[in-house]
Amino acid sequence: MNTTVFLVRHGQTKSNTNGFYMGRSNEDLNKAGYTQARHLSSRLARLSIDSIYTSPLQRAHATAAILNEPHQLELIIMEDLTEVHLGDWQGLHMDEVKRRWPELWQQSRIDPSEITMPNGESIREMAERAVQAFETVVEANHGKQAIMVTHQYIVKAIVAHALGVSNSIFLKFEIDNASLSVIQIGKGNLRLITLNDISHLEG
Repeated sequence: MNTTVFLVRHGQTKSNTNGFYMGRSNEDLNKAGYTQARHLSSRLARLSIDSIYTSPLQRAHATAAILNEPHQLELIIMEDLTEVHLGDWQGLHMDEVKRRWPELWQQSRIDPSEITMPNGESIREMAERAVQAFETVVEANHGKQAIMVTHQYIVKAIVAHALGVSNSIFLKFEIDNASLSVIQIGKGNLRLITLNDISHLEG
């Protein structure tokens, strides 16, 4: 029997629209973000969901709470689903980051997989805990359906893991706010069924 994991990036926040790096700040969703979460909740409402896991950060938890309304489950907070620790970049505008760390910024635009945020976390470390969180969810939900609400790079790391490719792929695809990516697990095999689906937000 297959296990299905629905990967959800949190809804939109103000920082998502103005170029600031929010990192691990506890920023809430903006008005559009709440609307996005409600649209995705309506899409998932008819599915049989057995568990919902969320990053502890407010923007993810608020999204998860809206997705949970039709299912009335106990939300499970997972620290390993937290956004990458941006260190000195947190709270800064991308223009300031580009000016103060030009080489690191350039590398982040080419291939971020091997960079370490100044006084923060490496992408490698983030990816390792993301995959560990995913494997924990899969182990606890054999033959069931689970939702994981988290952040852009966490979703990207799990998708790369499912595809069996390097994290160098990160810049080759988008993970939009309130998007849905689906991984199916059967007999030890991982299959990426859906990537960055935002059809519920269109129209």
